[in-house]
Amino acid sequence: MGIPCPKQEDSSALVLRVQSGDEAALAALVESYQERIAGFIYSLLGDPEAIPDLCHSVFVKMIVGLPRLREVASFEAWLFRIARNACNDYLRRKRVRQLFVPLENHHEQIAAPAPPDRDGRIEMMRRAIAELPARQRELISLLQDQEWSYEDLARISRTTVASVKSRLFRAREFLREHIGRQESQRRASEKM
Repeated sequence: MGIPCPKQEDSSALVLRVQSGDEAALAALVESYQERIAGFIYSLLGDPEAIPDLCHSVFVKMIVGLPRLREVASFEAWLFRIARNACNDYLRRKRVRQLFVPLENHHEQIAAPAPPDRDGRIEMMRRAIAELPARQRELISLLQDQEWSYEDLARISRTTVASVKSRLFRAREFLREHIGRQESQRRASEKM
């Protein structure tokens, strides 16, 4: 969806070059995945301020771990699993910090609504995806980036193929029903 995905053979060749000590290949590998990893992190967290630090962490872990990566063909799944784990760690730390932060009375600030897209469908979809349980949202976010096989999704999410299929089915059903209800409400309000 907008961000070009490196071909499997291209990334595999870059990984092999990096493993043999080619620094230019390392720079090319980071450059070819940085936007996709940033988008994946944003889709999981919805926090644009967390993206730079988490991307940095993901790519440091990638650089440190690349020499030990045995299955070069599974590089993408491995990299996205690192990103997923970084997001989970971030959320865990954030929850712990909230336990120790004193409660203060602050007024909520309401942001001005973003200008709607042509008919509001993109924003409806974003809101619907945000309501999905985290594991379903993760899979849907990965599929927005590119078409992954069920096996790749299972490796990234460290689960079984059956679990991936089940989560995707439930997520798609929820999105279909949610968007259908929103469309019906929108049409009904337009008639008034």
